[in-house]
Amino acid sequence: MSSMTIMKVLLALWLGLVSLCAEVNPGQLYLIEDVAMPANVPAEVGALAIKDGQLYLALRRGDIIVAKMVSDAKAFKWTLFATGFHNPCGMEFDQQGRLLITQMSELTRCSDTDGDGRADLYEALCHWGLSGNYHETVEMCPDGKGGFYLAIGTASHNGPTFKWVKGEYSKIGRRGRNFSSVEWRGWVMHYQNDGQLKPFASGFRMHNGIAKDSKGNIWATDNQGDWKGTTPLYLVAEGNFYGHPSSLVWDPKWPKDKDPLKVGLDEINSLRTRPVVQFPYSEQIRSASEPIEFPAADKFGPYSGQLIVPDNNGSRLARVMLENVGGQLQGATTLFLEGGLLHTGNNRVIYAPDKKSLFVGQTIRGWGKLSEGLQRITYVGGTPLDILNMRLTKNGFKLEFTSAPNKEASDLSSYVVHSFRYEDSWVYGSPKYDEIEHKVTSVRRIDEKTYEVEIEGLQAGKLFDLTIKRDLSENEKHSLKGRSYCYTVNQLK
Repeated sequence: MSSMTIMKVLLALWLGLVSLCAEVNPGQLYLIEDVAMPANVPAEVGALAIKDGQLYLALRRGDIIVAKMVSDAKAFKWTLFATGFHNPCGMEFDQQGRLLITQMSELTRCSDTDGDGRADLYEALCHWGLSGNYHETVEMCPDGKGGFYLAIGTASHNGPTFKWVKGEYSKIGRRGRNFSSVEWRGWVMHYQNDGQLKPFASGFRMHNGIAKDSKGNIWATDNQGDWKGTTPLYLVAEGNFYGHPSSLVWDPKWPKDKDPLKVGLDEINSLRTRPVVQFPYSEQIRSASEPIEFPAADKFGPYSGQLIVPDNNGSRLARVMLENVGGQLQGATTLFLEGGLLHTGNNRVIYAPDKKSLFVGQTIRGWGKLSEGLQRITYVGGTPLDILNMRLTKNGFKLEFTSAPNKEASDLSSYVVHSFRYEDSWVYGSPKYDEIEHKVTSVRRIDEKTYEVEIEGLQAGKLFDLTIKRDLSENEKHSLKGRSYCYTVNQLK
């Protein structure tokens, strides 16, 4: 067999694999592979980092392992870089190339000073409170100035508080379903480049995902539960309060003898900063983790500048489309990848240096079907039929498709729109309140890829779910039938 024939056979096999992936994930041209992990090692991935072509994994049981990134997903060769960490869930390199890890109560820096490929110097940079509760995990992201933002989670009523705790203890803070009995639980803290740890923003429950985008925005997800009716995505700004009252006991401006759990809901609502978007619970995201931005130049599909939000409790990655309305960001969410070869437990994400592949570190921590390990998602080209952007108009929504849909995109019967809201309160989660269907009054074609859908009853303070009910493409793999796009209307045009 000639070399040219062999190349043709290999290409055919590759395209067949890509086609299989497209069938598993309709309309998406992505190859999903399981990356080989070390034998007999619990592959519970708490954090990911990349340096000099090497992929670093923080495992929840305490080890940091490293492997050179290679094309064959089954050929990753892992070695131990560092060990002894308490549930590491955040990991970044500093400006000097040293590895920083967030443990349950400490930001630790580890260095390989003798160049043998293994850390030999461990330095504690700062501390915060620790009650001993299993739920008190900590994530991190760079601030772009040599410092880092730390997302310090609350404790859960399902786990105990130890007799001896680390840091200052609050009896008031110990109350509630998710509680903040020790300092800075439920906060985003700022570890500055001068080594100082400063409070930045409060009101979080379990913000197991914090990231900085290319515009300098700091994004944090949170998880549905008490004071979080559904899963939100927040734009984090200094001094803001994001709704979970337990953290207020550590706010220097909060009265020391005032129990935040005895404050009325109206007062809490008057203080809180609303999410930029909310995800319909279960339909899109159950437990959000680390957001990440689509890279420029369409290296990972046609969604440059938008956000991916993984689901830690489902085999899903969501996509977020944002716009500025009245000086504030809001927008729409939809599913990006779902099911098929994608596992559950999607916890941490990082792009390979070429931005064409996304590594997804996974751990489910016992919540649902077991799924631990590492997957690589590679964009193999092509443009699926999808709604690239969903923007608010005075009477509805402007839909910009990635490619021209068929003539049924102009039919009123192709769209069903209903709205609802979630209520953030002391109860765990929220049902959909005030759910109604809205009459689609017109569909206007702007150009071959852009349509305006007008509805009755558009209002602020609700989520508007637009579902496509008709096939809009002749290609079954690119049909949008049954796809849902949900816009969080915080304010009107």
